[in-house]
Amino acid sequence: MKKLSNKIRTGVLGSLVLTSILTIVLVLKSEHQILQEDLDHNGKTLSQTVAAVCLETLLSNDFPYLETYIEKAARDNPHVSYIEVSQLADGERRLVARYGEKTPEEDGGVEVFQAPVQLRERGSRTEVLGDVEIGLSTERLERLLAASTWQLLLGAALTFAMLALVLGKVLRRNVLDPVDDLARHATRIGSGDLEAPIEPTTNDELGSLALTMNEMRGNLKGSYEKIEREIKEKTEALLVAQQADKVKSQFLANMSHEIRTPINGVLGCLELALETDETAVPQDAELLDEARNCARSLLTLVDDILDIARIESRSMAFELGPLNPVTALTRLESRWREKAKEKGLELELRLQPELDTVMYTAPDEFERLVNNLVDNAIKFTSEGSVRIEASKPGSIEPAMIKIEIFDTGIGIPREKNEEIFLPFTQTDSSSTRKYGGAGLGLSVSRQFARLLGGDINVSSQPGRGSTFTIQLPFDSRQYRQSRPIPQDTLSG
Repeated sequence: MKKLSNKIRTGVLGSLVLTSILTIVLVLKSEHQILQEDLDHNGKTLSQTVAAVCLETLLSNDFPYLETYIEKAARDNPHVSYIEVSQLADGERRLVARYGEKTPEEDGGVEVFQAPVQLRERGSRTEVLGDVEIGLSTERLERLLAASTWQLLLGAALTFAMLALVLGKVLRRNVLDPVDDLARHATRIGSGDLEAPIEPTTNDELGSLALTMNEMRGNLKGSYEKIEREIKEKTEALLVAQQADKVKSQFLANMSHEIRTPINGVLGCLELALETDETAVPQDAELLDEARNCARSLLTLVDDILDIARIESRSMAFELGPLNPVTALTRLESRWREKAKEKGLELELRLQPELDTVMYTAPDEFERLVNNLVDNAIKFTSEGSVRIEASKPGSIEPAMIKIEIFDTGIGIPREKNEEIFLPFTQTDSSSTRKYGGAGLGLSVSRQFARLLGGDINVSSQPGRGSTFTIQLPFDSRQYRQSRPIPQDTLSG
């Protein structure tokens, strides 16, 4: 890239050269015109003078005197190349005197001037006795022009050199040096060095530009310092938040383990009491069964909290293995039918024959996320039915299993479709009071699905039911090795 200083120098020098050439051309043209006019005047005057003298000699036929006169006239004028005097007699032109040799016109170098020898009689009649032809050499004209050309070229060269030297120093001091200085400052600012101030070196527009750049440098420095302070503050706040989040996750994990152990003990005792106490009255059996259900719900809640803590701490690990989805879903069907029957709902399970194959996934998490969604469909449906359809779409790569859960429950507003997947979130607070639950099931289920390479989505209309769609790859082994654990639904 050409520097600005080089461009300015080139422009100034080019302008000087062009101006010098135009000046030389105009001066030479003017001098040539002056010399040509002088030559023309000299030739016309000389030819008329000689013609006047020839009048008497032609009348008296004194040709020797005429020869002597034209020779003297030619010697007195250094420009004369030749002189010829002709006489007209009986309609014929006859050369009577000559000085010098006439050169052909095509050879050039001679300007020809002619004047008639006339006898004026009384009245208006004029008789032409002959004519005079004089050839003036243009050699002197050309020599003077050549000398003038060299003088002009030499003068122009000297003038050009002096102007170039003076203008170069003026441009360097007033334009190029300040521009170079501003360029260095701009490069320094662009590289992040905002410490050194920019001092103006001139009192013109470039000086104003330097002051403006210095003001910009100060503003940038202030902005950078402010950004650095904010980054430092936010980094410290982020570190504190990350540490607090780590402590919270560790606390939840530890507390979940601590709570899970006695709950399992209570649940085991209740199961044992229901199986061995045959003499218990029906009322006691109902109380024991209710206590067992509460213990199971509490255990599910603790498991969800433990999974949330593991996912947030990025320590969630799955044991991948073979699973037949038809076998797994059929095994869960009896439990779903029992819950649906308790609420007077119809439950239908539809399985495509293509699913009777082996998929590699996390069996426990697969059953748990499907069970969470079906349990939610039953819980939020007061009347009607719940339908589960499992299929293998042929147009999706890699191969996926698609499980859709349809219900005729309360439905979900469109703006809440993503919000319900956040932890501790339900459609609204009235749902929590009426239907119970901590709002962790959907969040944990979607995290399981995404960790296995799939996802969960919902489409719903309030009062007309909901459709939850689960999509999972048939082989999660490669996906789990190449994908990081997603965290997008853990914030809210």
